[in-house]
Amino acid sequence: MVVKMKSVLLFVIGLVQTVVVFAGVDEVYQSRLQALKSPIEFTYNPAVKAHIEEYLANPEATKELLSKSKQYFPFIEKTLRLKGLPGDLKYLAATVSGLNPAAVNSSGASGLWMMAYPVSKMYKVKVNTYIDERRDPTKATLVAGQHFKDLFSIYKSWPLAIASYGCSPVTLNKCIHLSNNSFYFWDIYPYMPLSCKDLYPKVIATAYIFNYYKEHGLSLVEPKQEWDTDSILVNKWLSFQQISSVTEVSVDELRNLNPIFRKDVIPFNADGYYVRIPKSRSRRFEMLRDSVYRPIQSAELMAEPIDKMQTQSPDVAKGPLKKVTKKKVTYTVKKGDNINDVADWFDVSVAEIKSWNKLRGTKLNYGRKLTLMVDGSKLGYYKKINTMSAKQKKKIKKRD
Repeated sequence: MVVKMKSVLLFVIGLVQTVVVFAGVDEVYQSRLQALKSPIEFTYNPAVKAHIEEYLANPEATKELLSKSKQYFPFIEKTLRLKGLPGDLKYLAATVSGLNPAAVNSSGASGLWMMAYPVSKMYKVKVNTYIDERRDPTKATLVAGQHFKDLFSIYKSWPLAIASYGCSPVTLNKCIHLSNNSFYFWDIYPYMPLSCKDLYPKVIATAYIFNYYKEHGLSLVEPKQEWDTDSILVNKWLSFQQISSVTEVSVDELRNLNPIFRKDVIPFNADGYYVRIPKSRSRRFEMLRDSVYRPIQSAELMAEPIDKMQTQSPDVAKGPLKKVTKKKVTYTVKKGDNINDVADWFDVSVAEIKSWNKLRGTKLNYGRKLTLMVDGSKLGYYKKINTMSAKQKKKIKKRD
């Protein structure tokens, strides 16, 4: 009987100690967040705590994120403040993309701010087969800043502006209606879809980690990428492989420095595109500029109509061209597909898909059969895409 009583007593003491420890952790987290002075409300609750502990449970990934901030936070903060916005919105970029300009999610959102395609269209951000300006950190930050101003003008609340960024004002307005028209985030929280409700608490957790990482024994690691770069104007068709062969900068590094180019090719543009390369290699590029430019014989270039290439790039037209025969292929829209991804898989543009299928908007209805005109020499490959799983199609994007 005495032994049994001792066991029960020890269990109770242990339980009390556990409760005290966790209560202490909550108090620490809460007091630290309260010490952060920001126009964005950094409230604390179990949802925020779960995300803080997720960061702490993955120290290597968290340290890498912290280190990337040395490159991106200064200009993000400066751009936001020039627009009269809180600099702490920078934590949203870290939350949604991990500060990876080339990031893409399953919904087709992309870039440092994981901008959705409808938002990019609203603000006239160029997205096509070759170019995705959502991946340009400078341009994306300017557009995201304007979008935040517009969202805040609707809700007059940063928690709701952040939530609407995650799921669109239309969806958030439905949630507000379900909450008896409350404009307090935590009243609406139970009615929100995950894309809305999860974003704001995670932004708070991200702000906590960036301000208190040292208290948890975390440290910054030096970024592997060389960020001291020069921008070189290119106004002809040019591949990363051509640049790499002359400058000895790897194609992977060129991709990291220039995430805006989706196919490892700089397409022709009358005004040209600026390409970033390490400063230590820019002089070599300038010295050997004439030898860099030569007709591109890549699959991407051959997929373009010949008459378009001849009118746009005289240097390319001089080289031997292979006539491309277009063949029709049919693709059945699967659950979760979006028009941007379909264009990417079949190496066509969104405008072409809309034209071929007489679409007014960009929404694709499940089960719809799309007609696509593709390079006839690769007809077998394009036909296989219709039977591929979502995982296999995701690999196509990664290869691109």
